Amino acid sequence: MWTDFGGVLTPPIDDALDRVADAAGIPAAELYGAMLRIAPPGHDVLEQLELGQVSQAAWGRELTRELAPDWVPRIDLGRFGDHWYADRPFNTALFDGLLAAKRAGFGLGLLTNSVLEWEPHRRAMISDHGEFDLVIRSHEVGLRKPDPEIYRLAERSFGVKPARCLLIDDLAANCAAAQERGWRAILHRDTATTLAEVEEWRSGWSSGS
Repeated sequence: MWTDFGGVLTPPIDDALDRVADAAGIPAAELYGAMLRIAPPGHDVLEQLELGQVSQAAWGRELTRELAPDWVPRIDLGRFGDHWYADRPFNTALFDGLLAAKRAGFGLGLLTNSVLEWEPHRRAMISDHGEFDLVIRSHEVGLRKPDPEIYRLAERSFGVKPARCLLIDDLAANCAAAQERGWRAILHRDTATTLAEVEEWRSGWSSGS
C-alpha cells in the first residue's frame, strides 16, 4: 500500500501554489506561466526539482529572471518551499486510517515526487514519519511518477507482484500509470471516500478475492 504526500496527506497542490503566489504578490496564472516557460518542453513544472536535477536556489533564480521585468516577487523564490508549506495542514484522519491498515498487516509506503529542500517541511508536518515501512522519494532515486520505472522500484522494494500493490494519489496520470502496471489505484478526492476504498481493497484481500 503506497500513498502520495502532497495533495493526499496535505490539501490540494493548487492551494499551495496560490499561497506562494499571494506571498510573492504575483497572480497565480503569471507565476505558473513562468514556471512552465523555464521547464524543458514537454516536462512538468517541478520535474527538474523532483528529479534532483537542479537546486531550489538555482531554480528560483531562473524563475525570478523569467518573471522580470513585468513582475518582481516580494519573496525569495529560491525558498519556494518555505511558502509552499507555510501553515499547510496535515491530513491526520487519512494517515490514521492508513496506519490502521498497517496494523492489520498491510505494508505502508510513501511513494512521492519530492524536492530535496522541501523535506524538512514534510518531516515537521508528520511526526510519525517513521511509521512508513518504506519511503521512495523521487529526488533520491532519480525517478518520478508517472514513470513506470518508479512503480517497478516500489514493487521490488516490497517484494510483491503488481497485483498486490495499491497507490493512493491525487493525480489521474499517476493513478493511470499504476493501473497500467497492474496496480489498484485510488484517485484521492476526499478523506472519507479514500478510506472507504482502502477498506474495500483490504477486505478483498482478506476474503481471498
